[in-house]
Amino acid sequence: MAETKKKILWADDEIDLLEAHVLFLDQHGYEVTRATNGEDAVKCAQAEAFDVVLLDEHMPGMDGLETAIKVKESRPDIPIIM
Repeated sequence: MAETKKKILWADDEIDLLEAHVLFLDQHGYEVTRATNGEDAVKCAQAEAFDVVLLDEHMPGMDGLETAIKVKESRPDIPIIM
C-alpha cells in the first residue's frame, strides 16, 4: 500500500527563494503547498488538512502572527512553526 505524504503549508512572501528547501522536502516524501501571503495561507488551511504550517513572520498585509491566530481559529490542533 502506498504511504501517504505528510502535508506542509508553507507561507512566505519570498517563497520562490525557498524553492531548494521545497524541492528537498518533496524529494523526502512531503507534499508542500505554497502561499505567498497570510490571506492565502488561511484560505488553504481552511480548505484542506495539513500536518504542519510553516509561516514567515514578516509578510505584507496579514503578518505571520495574525495568520497563525486565524489558522488556529479553524484548525486549533495544527502545529505552526514561525
